[in-house]
Amino acid sequence: MEQEITQESAAACADAQPVDGANLQPSEETAAQSPAESKKKRAGEFFKNYFTATRIAYIAIFTAISYAIGLLDFSLLPASPVSFLKLDFSNVFVLVGGFALGPTAGVIIAVLKELLHALTVGHTAFVGELANILMVLPYVLIPSLVYMRRKGIKNVLWSVALGCVGQCIISMPVNYFLTFPAFFKAFGGSWTAGQELFVDVWYWALLFNFIKVLCVSAVVIALYKPLSKLIKITGEKFAKLKKKS
Repeated sequence: MEQEITQESAAACADAQPVDGANLQPSEETAAQSPAESKKKRAGEFFKNYFTATRIAYIAIFTAISYAIGLLDFSLLPASPVSFLKLDFSNVFVLVGGFALGPTAGVIIAVLKELLHALTVGHTAFVGELANILMVLPYVLIPSLVYMRRKGIKNVLWSVALGCVGQCIISMPVNYFLTFPAFFKAFGGSWTAGQELFVDVWYWALLFNFIKVLCVSAVVIALYKPLSKLIKITGEKFAKLKKKS
């Protein structure tokens, strides 16, 4: 009797071996997929923690203010060959948003503001808006990245000055390869002719961008003191949320 039970147990174990072997393969596949799944999970957690309802609301407010101010644009050098380049103060609140919410949010505000402008009152087929986004990147990123680590008006002053230099530098290739050729082609010229025009009047374009960033920066610095308490409270709030997550 005992011998029969032993034989039955051995047979059961023998029958079970292929099943265990079959179960090993999915486990190995799961282990192989785990790094990718882990990255996906971390990315999902980052977006979930970063794009909170509060942060989205702040981004929306700064975007709306920037868009509204951007509608009040005007020609800065009307009697010059670059009279079609216009000045507005929308980047004031793009940079303030970067100070308050961080560089990523600052870039998002700049992009959303330009998209709204292109979809509502834009007449350059997204070319002017794309050029504005490319040129504003160093102006927003440099000061807001510095401000994340070093607060205070002194750091704001030199980082904004560095951002001004960055925008003026990047404006040269953007105007040569994008803005001038696109505008020239829109008025019946050729892409090459637009680039040749920029070569002839590049100093006017540089002067325009220099005056523009100086005007915008002057307003940012004038508003920094009144808004510094709001910026500080907002920054501390999101720092606490980050620690909790």
